[in-house]
This record gives sequence, structure tokens and C-alpha cells, in this order.
Amino acid sequence: MKERIKKFRYRKILSYRYFIFVALIIAVLQFWLLRSFYTEQVFKLPDDLFASQKDYPVSELTLNIPDDPGPEDSLDGNSDAGGQGTQEDIESGDMETNNSSLTEGLDLAEVQKKIVIKILGLLEEDIIYGYETFPETGYPTNNVWISTDVISVTLNECGYDLMELINRDMIDHKEDYPMDIKGRKTPVKFIDFRDVFFQEQFFKRNALELPLEFDQASGDNDILWQAGDIVYFQFDEDNPYKDLGGFISSHKNEDGIPLVIMLSGEFGKVAEVDKLLEYVIVGHFRYPPPEVE
Repeated sequence: MKERIKKFRYRKILSYRYFIFVALIIAVLQFWLLRSFYTEQVFKLPDDLFASQKDYPVSELTLNIPDDPGPEDSLDGNSDAGGQGTQEDIESGDMETNNSSLTEGLDLAEVQKKIVIKILGLLEEDIIYGYETFPETGYPTNNVWISTDVISVTLNECGYDLMELINRDMIDHKEDYPMDIKGRKTPVKFIDFRDVFFQEQFFKRNALELPLEFDQASGDNDILWQAGDIVYFQFDEDNPYKDLGGFISSHKNEDGIPLVIMLSGEFGKVAEVDKLLEYVIVGHFRYPPPEVE
């Protein structure tokens, strides 16, 4: 009996050894096969992987902020270290210098020159005709404008916020702004300043009113019809809401008649057109009026 037990244990030990030996052989063979088929792969990232697809100017990628502003630096941010001015000031100055040629030879007030530069710039922008409301800003935040937006946006960028000015004037002088035509009793700030009727009423009260007819024989046209003047045209005598507004341009036709920069459904975009004698003029204003510049 003891002999059988010994033989059984011996066979069991022997079988374990065979099993371990076979496992080692298999492991070696697997290692050899893997090594035989292994090839080193080198992946190299492209040099331009993180390069910008657009070549931006250095000024747009670098914040020109001094590390340690000195006591001589302006507290309102109008200048930086060394007195050179901020990047925005420099670019703005370059823009004004480049655009100054647009108003050379024009005997205009400085604010009038700014207005002219702004409206000429609108001709280069992709602005289309259409009506949307902008409850948060009042002013359009996209490229869909109406004719009065050309006037309000231009003046706002020159320092005259028509949304605030017209709303305040409507509240202080209710009799000049009849709300019954709108079907309500109180003004709506973000809408009314874009309303052509209310815009006209505001300028009648606060701007310099000028002639409604252009007389080609007059020697005073350079004074009475200046670039930057605001004009309104009538298209339906019974419906003032069909009036359209625009600006007198700094350019004239071959007969010396000023062109008009305006936006309408007819043109589809902001355009410089020869319409001063073709349309019926119902409003001609200069704002701000010269005496309060």
C-alpha cells in the first residue's frame, strides 16, 4: 500500500514537471514568434500640426501689456510704457490717418468728418436690407439692417447714442411723439429709436433743419448740402413709415449733385446712389447742430 502511494506521488510530481516544462516551451515559442514579427514603428508629428491655418498679424496674437506699469503711465489706459499708446490706439490712429484723405478738401466740422468716414466705410461691409429686433442691444448685432440703422449706428459710433437720446426726448416731450400711431401708450427704448417717424421727430426737435430742395443754381450748396447731412425721402404721402433715411455723401455726380448713402429694399445693401433729385425729400438735418459741437 505504501509502495502504491509512493508511485502515485511520484507520477503526480512528474506530471507537474512535464506541465511546467511544456508551459516554458510554449512561452519561449510565443516570445520567439512575437520577436520575429515585431518591427519598430516611428511616428513623427507633422511640423505644422499646431500651426494656424490663417496667417494672423503679430499684433492680433500678442497682448501689448507692460509687465510693470510705472507711476507715469496713464490710469485710464490711454498710454502704455514708453508713452507709445496701446495697440488699439495705434491701429485707430493709423485708420484715422488712412481715412483722412477721404475728407481732404471738405470744409467740415471734425464730427462731420468722422460721420463721413463711418458712412463711407459701411459701403465696404456686407450689410443687407431686412428687419429684425434686438432686445438686448437695440442696435443690430448682425448684418441685417433697415435704413434708419445706417443713421443710428453711424452716429452712435461717433459718440451720439440715439437709443438713449431719443428715448429721453420721447419721455420729456410726449406731445411730439404720438404713441397712438404705434398702438401703445409708452415708448419702447430698443425699438423706437429705429422707427423712421420718431427719428424724424427727434431731428426736427434737436438738429439743424436745412432746405428740402436742392437748387443746382445756388451758390450756397456747399454750405447747405454738406457731406454727413441726414436726409429722409418720402415714398407714400399717406404712410410716413415708408420713408427712408440716409446720408449725403462726400461724392457728387458729374453735374455736381451730391450722392446719397442709404439702405433700402430696392438696393438690397448699403449703396451710394444718385437719387437726391429723383426722390421726394421730407427731411434734411445736420446733427449734431453746429452751435453745440
